[in-house]
Amino acid sequence: MSLLAWIPLVEPLPGGIHGWWAWVVPMVVGVSVTWKAIRLRTLDRYWPEVFRMSGQLLVGMAALAAGLMLLVRVVLPLLPAD
Repeated sequence: MSLLAWIPLVEPLPGGIHGWWAWVVPMVVGVSVTWKAIRLRTLDRYWPEVFRMSGQLLVGMAALAAGLMLLVRVVLPLLPAD
């Protein structure tokens, strides 16, 4: 498929990276570092708070992914097709 036939936001980019999910962890850590640097009044417990927030975000995203997978693979096939 050439890029001339690519429809953005509908089809994935041809030849895109296959390990896109590996970028989730650096993104989450970057968001946590920035958020905690702005929101904490003192930096005494900065790194423990960053790791705690990163873990919460990763667990939340994994729970959302599991819930959506359950919805798509179990609940939606049970709905009537009318």
